[in-house]
Amino acid sequence: MARLCLLTAAAIAALTGTAVAADISNTLDGPLRGSFTTEFGTRVWIGSGSTSKNLLSPGGRFLNSRLTYGGLGSGSAELFGKVSADDFFLSGYAGLGTTPGGSLQDEDFPPSVAPYSSTRSPLQNGSLSYLTVDVGHNFYDAAGTRLGAFVGYNYLNQQLNAFGCTQDAANPGICVPAIGSATAVISQTNTWQSLRFGLSGDMQLHGPWTLSGEGAVLPYVSLHGSDTHWLRIPADFTGPIPEDGTGWGVQLQAMLDYHLNDHLSLGIGGRYWQMQATGSAHFEDHLAGGGGVAQPLTWNTGMAGLLTEAKATF
Repeated sequence: MARLCLLTAAAIAALTGTAVAADISNTLDGPLRGSFTTEFGTRVWIGSGSTSKNLLSPGGRFLNSRLTYGGLGSGSAELFGKVSADDFFLSGYAGLGTTPGGSLQDEDFPPSVAPYSSTRSPLQNGSLSYLTVDVGHNFYDAAGTRLGAFVGYNYLNQQLNAFGCTQDAANPGICVPAIGSATAVISQTNTWQSLRFGLSGDMQLHGPWTLSGEGAVLPYVSLHGSDTHWLRIPADFTGPIPEDGTGWGVQLQAMLDYHLNDHLSLGIGGRYWQMQATGSAHFEDHLAGGGGVAQPLTWNTGMAGLLTEAKATF
């Protein structure tokens, strides 16, 4: 949380500098004046989400295990900007944040594990970072309404850490007795990279209010991750198990802004991301006794929350 506060303060400082630049730009003359519009600002994203993995047997005949990371309350600070020239625009944002809590439910199913096992572990000290860059063209601009299409790229990195372990089912051999919350048990790192195609627009409402939004389809999503079972290294695994996959997703965002003057505005809105991928967990060469094989898996991650923003335009 301390890091989030520092990031927010830095973002506000950057916005203040941009606002000063906006005032200075009013004194400039020349051929470039009025030929382009630049927006810069800062946002805070407060939300929640979940991410889950199904690990299948070789050949995908039955479900071996399911790990569900739920209750992922998170907060992040981000910088964003947009440059428009005639009907073309370049936009993007980047953010850093924390996922301080949540819980992991780790399920193992017969016949790979019998009887059925379901363990619970609290999550601590998680983090996330993300980046989006889009380039687009406004194909409609009239009567206070503007619509455009864009293509872009999205990057998301999630780091989750589970501590302790309590058996909630009847399996007597896993986390019995319970493992204390001071012991690291599982860490998961996932990096999602996506191609974006979408539509964006904004509309001038009554008075100083503006409504804007965007929706993007992610036709290609690439996942690279690693699963570290700390208590099984080196007894069962030689190190983290690499994971990969491809899939698709969607990203939606909407903002309602109030313009304080010609240059500064404040806004509130929401954001929703959902991505999924199908791939493999690469146990080959990572089992302590050798002989491991790749096993099919599926990943699904979703995040939603509230956005607040401060923006300068010149």
